[in-house]
Amino acid sequence: MRHNANLVLRGARCTLVPYRREHVQRYHEWMKDPAIREATASEPLSIEQEHAMQEDWAADESKCTFILCDNTLPPGVGAMCGDVNIFLNDHDDPKHTAEIEIMVAEQGSRRKGIAVEALEIFMLYCHMALGVKTFRAKIGFDNAPSLALFRDKMKFREKSSSDVFREVTLEHVSTVAVYVEGDGWLDDGEMGDTWKRMFPRWGIEISEYDGGPYAPGRGAG
Repeated sequence: MRHNANLVLRGARCTLVPYRREHVQRYHEWMKDPAIREATASEPLSIEQEHAMQEDWAADESKCTFILCDNTLPPGVGAMCGDVNIFLNDHDDPKHTAEIEIMVAEQGSRRKGIAVEALEIFMLYCHMALGVKTFRAKIGFDNAPSLALFRDKMKFREKSSSDVFREVTLEHVSTVAVYVEGDGWLDDGEMGDTWKRMFPRWGIEISEYDGGPYAPGRGAG
């Protein structure tokens, strides 16, 4: 998706950066792990296929992805720890309903609160900037960590369950109303670029990827 092509969102625990070519090699290494592939329902790909996939995601307006970086590590590719994505693939409401996924691939970055913070930031961005109102997570019956994350911590509610696919669909409906001096209360469909003013007030730093510490050639990694 082009909307977040140069966007960096930094919280207290993690930083969300756009998925670029320089991230593909490490992402490819993650996906060699059978456990990660099973948890993400992914097929093994060659490095060439991974590069093609990255280019497809960057151009596809029905998909939005950020790479997650661990703020306890020096900025750069070496801080990569996972990713978070939405798919605007709902046939009835493709503009406002999205399937959401998150992965924290690096063992050393787990149990730090990164997944919760990343979801909070990402969902706020998707809701306020992209207009997504309903988020759905499809999770396998045996994926206890993801079930605990979405159901217990993020307060998603069960929408449906499939014994055939052995997965549950959890759902969260976002509603954010913001008071802006001079504009009054703004809610869904009225916010425009208001999120750019509100995020810093909520402790979320906004910057551009090009030229920043997470850009190619900058930071450690």
